[in-house]
Amino acid sequence: ISGTLDEVQQKWSEFDASTVVQLLIRHCPALEVPDIFSDFSGLRGIKVYNTTIVEWSDSAAITSTNHPGMSSLMIVRVNMTNGVLPAGLLSSDFPPTLYDIEICVTNLHTLPDNLDTKWPPAAIIQVEYSQLTTVPAVLPRLQPYYLAVTGNPITELPPEVFEVDGMLYLGISEMNIRELPRNVPKLSSDLSWIFIGETNISFFWAWVDELVIRMEGRANPWLAGPTPYCDDFEKVLNGTSSTFRVPLLPEYSQTMMDPSEANRPVLEKSVRCDAAIEGLFYPLDIEDSINAISTPPPLVRYVG
Repeated sequence: ISGTLDEVQQKWSEFDASTVVQLLIRHCPALEVPDIFSDFSGLRGIKVYNTTIVEWSDSAAITSTNHPGMSSLMIVRVNMTNGVLPAGLLSSDFPPTLYDIEICVTNLHTLPDNLDTKWPPAAIIQVEYSQLTTVPAVLPRLQPYYLAVTGNPITELPPEVFEVDGMLYLGISEMNIRELPRNVPKLSSDLSWIFIGETNISFFWAWVDELVIRMEGRANPWLAGPTPYCDDFEKVLNGTSSTFRVPLLPEYSQTMMDPSEANRPVLEKSVRCDAAIEGLFYPLDIEDSINAISTPPPLVRYVG
């Protein structure tokens, strides 16, 4: 079926919707979600894969009233009308239990500025390999526990994404980013791991010292391979170079940009340059191996 309103209505009328716990919608070139979706009262999770969402109206929205146990929403390899979230994902009665929202490989290019009045705080929010050209200001206001904007055509990051209270993980890999914000006045005291692999970052500003010092003895906070910084880092470690390409100046990180022998232990505990560490948070390869009916197109990468 193509996914028209009547087709989906007929299929979903063939069983007791209230008994459904997980709903997988895939390979629909023209999905229209019917109002019978409101009858899926026991639903815990929804995944939409390889589909074009033509219509998902407010009358068929995900709501706390109709879906009180909803906890996960996966939108993967999906096109949405006009590249915006459909009304069905934006109810003012959005379930507060829906704490895992993962969007990957879509035409989504913006988010509503009032999304923080609808989606719950402290959620996992991933908007990866979509069409965001900037980090929407609403994302930090949602105070996510995980935040990933991996693979978007973003070239500049606002300091606010590093200032989210309660956020442990930040994914900003696989984008054409040449530097981090120069100043982050209120670095989150919870932020612990930042993924920056496959970017063009070659240096770190002074504010990162706070994170490096806080994480000392716990974990390497910067997951940075491959990057120009890691190219220099490896040469410093193996003795083929004694400097980073960016010289150590007062405005730069004194922990991350000091190539001296005395600082090597600090460097080794601050950054991991293992290129095998996946920057993409969503397990796309596994998803495709399960649900693809043909080889998906390669990801469009914006790293210059």
